[in-house]
Amino acid sequence: MEQTESLIDYAYREIKDRIQDGTYPPGTKLSTQEISDNLGISRTPVIAAINRLVAQGLAEAIPRRGTIVAQLSTQQIKDIIEVRKMIELFSIKSVIKNAEYYPEIIEKMQSLISRFNDAATSNYSNAAELENTFHTLFISLTGNAQLVKIYESNWSVGAIFYLYSLTKLPLSHHEKSFSQHRKLMQYVLEKDEENLYITMKDHLTALDNAYEWFCRKAADDLFIK
Repeated sequence: MEQTESLIDYAYREIKDRIQDGTYPPGTKLSTQEISDNLGISRTPVIAAINRLVAQGLAEAIPRRGTIVAQLSTQQIKDIIEVRKMIELFSIKSVIKNAEYYPEIIEKMQSLISRFNDAATSNYSNAAELENTFHTLFISLTGNAQLVKIYESNWSVGAIFYLYSLTKLPLSHHEKSFSQHRKLMQYVLEKDEENLYITMKDHLTALDNAYEWFCRKAADDLFIK
């Protein structure tokens, strides 16, 4: 059972990463046989992983056509961004209150800080994994497992890197955002709720910038067509 669950998680992560970095662009058919052959696993965990992606809205089951990578609308992207911002800013008070009870999470977050120095020159998939891990750990500091599940199901970080890959937005545009993780960590450790809120709010403006870039790109493409 554990092995099956592990294979599902592996397949899910691999497929999601490939959607995120543009390997599987919107409209791509997700062939369970091709993916299972590529990953070297059976079709069963691949099917389960794809079903999870459908449930999250990242893939779409089309009658007589199969399952394809979904084309997220500007409204869907906006909704995802708003939910992420609400969760992260809402979590700050609980993070400050409970962080000291989760030293293992703090240690994991601190181990990630230096890696953000190279994030701006990384690829979309690696940068997304780093960002997602840090922020999911941040939400975990609330001690609220249900909140973590909601955060993860919202594709909170991945959606933004999905935009980057679609619009070819250079990660160097977000060097400031990557560098802010050190300050966020500092204020968590200092229990400085006010500055943590200010810095997190500023940090999340990168989401709005990415969304505006995406909307402009979509408008330009429509005009060209």
